[in-house]
Amino acid sequence: MSKIKFEMRKVEKKRVRKYHKGSVYDPIIDQFLESGEELVEITVEDKRPSYVVTQLARRIETRELDIVASSGGDVVYLERKPSE
Repeated sequence: MSKIKFEMRKVEKKRVRKYHKGSVYDPIIDQFLESGEELVEITVEDKRPSYVVTQLARRIETRELDIVASSGGDVVYLERKPSE
């Protein structure tokens, strides 16, 4: 068994990430937000609708937006959540 060198030190808090990790799906979300539309249909070349919905939903959750990604058949939808 080989040994590894390491160093351990006490810290008070975790470091904050200094960069913004984006996604290739952010431009889709940004364009929808800028459009002012309530409901849009989206097609992404060479991607299954279920995959696109999953990726959009993750970005929406991360960005804490009031929109919803869903699919119906072979179509992806982005929709604004109704205001309460």
